[in-house]
Amino acid sequence: VLLDVREADEFAAGHLPGAIHASRGMLEFKLSSLPELGDRDKKFVLYCKTSGRAALAALAMKQMGYLDVHSIAGGYDAWVAAGKPVAKPALPSFG
Repeated sequence: VLLDVREADEFAAGHLPGAIHASRGMLEFKLSSLPELGDRDKKFVLYCKTSGRAALAALAMKQMGYLDVHSIAGGYDAWVAAGKPVAKPALPSFG
């Protein structure tokens, strides 16, 4: 499971394909309210802009009993710099 722990505006500007948004401030709530995030045995990969928030979120998840939690070194910025794919919301067409 890929989790983006950045703020909503950062997620909306672009995110890793397939990522679920769960900002760091809402992470514990999302983990308890979304069924797809409740399985503590699943592999979770977290990221933020540069990896600071993701590392803290990964630590919090491990303390909550999640067993396989990782953060992407360098975060979203490193992902983009490496030329990897990014998902962006479709812009409305006024045609």
